[in-house]
Amino acid sequence: MSKDSFDLYDREKALISEGSTLLESQDLKTLKPFAQRLFDGFVSLFNENQNLLRHSDRQEQRLVKLNQNLKAQTQELELKRQTQELLSQQLAKYLPPQIMSALLSGTYQSKVATQRKKLTVFFSDIRDFTATSDLLQPEALTEYLNEYFSEMTEIAMAHGATIDKYIGDAMMVFFGDPESKGHQEDAQACVLMAMAMQARMKELAVRWKNKGFENPFVIRIGINTGYCNVGNFGSDQRLSYTIIGGEVNLTQRLESHSDPGGILMSYETYCYVQDLVEVEERQPVKMKGIARDVKTFAVLGPKQIQTPKSVALNHQAGVNIDLDVSTLTPSERQQLAEQLRAVANQIS
Repeated sequence: MSKDSFDLYDREKALISEGSTLLESQDLKTLKPFAQRLFDGFVSLFNENQNLLRHSDRQEQRLVKLNQNLKAQTQELELKRQTQELLSQQLAKYLPPQIMSALLSGTYQSKVATQRKKLTVFFSDIRDFTATSDLLQPEALTEYLNEYFSEMTEIAMAHGATIDKYIGDAMMVFFGDPESKGHQEDAQACVLMAMAMQARMKELAVRWKNKGFENPFVIRIGINTGYCNVGNFGSDQRLSYTIIGGEVNLTQRLESHSDPGGILMSYETYCYVQDLVEVEERQPVKMKGIARDVKTFAVLGPKQIQTPKSVALNHQAGVNIDLDVSTLTPSERQQLAEQLRAVANQIS
């Protein structure tokens, strides 16, 4: 350590060293002045300690106050966070979830702008809704209608749909914006969603009848795939994220031609889902503004995959195997096929 370095106790150490020497000499003439210096040093040390203690107390009080302020600010920030979260949840009910998430993450611009994209559009409404609503009390109608929309919305969101709007008893959603998995995947997701909705409506019909709803809601569904204008429509003061175009109008027309409880789709959608569902071709639809007759197809249900009842293995070495696999599951059939291939390879 350097000789010039500062030592907080230099003064005290010097007194201790001096006192040891003087006490050994027992010289009263030198002890008395030393005692005075020792007393003065003690008083100085005592005063310094008191000053340090008061300073420490002041600092502790400042820390306590700062801690209280920090806790108050933390509570205020938490309250603001909860308020903003609640506000976001409320706003999310008025906006498609995909748009809401993009807005919160800062990846979506809230300005008047549209683009032309190929979308699969879905439109549904309730058959004879006006007549049905006249037979119900307003409270019951509101209950059943809200339950219907809640169930359908849950299915739509589970399949990745963008919910556009509710129009009275009608519902319009689409696939392909702001997120898309591809034209075919979007169309297939839409048709699967529609079949799930019709299946759910049958379950709801049983529940509603048990609650006294004599003529439960029955919906018709129309689906079409085509190019639409999609984006923010409106003004700088107010925007609406939606889609417009002839393909949207065609979807609504398909819905109006659909069977109650059925699904009617255009040829464009059918091309993407023909390996997925069984269909029945219906009468073409004529529509103002569309030069062609629109081919239509009613969805009968998911396509049944035919599986062989037996598997035959004929090998050139003269080994012939014919097995009944009608009772096996698909995974068991796959496992058996792999085993037979292994046997054939060994024979070769």
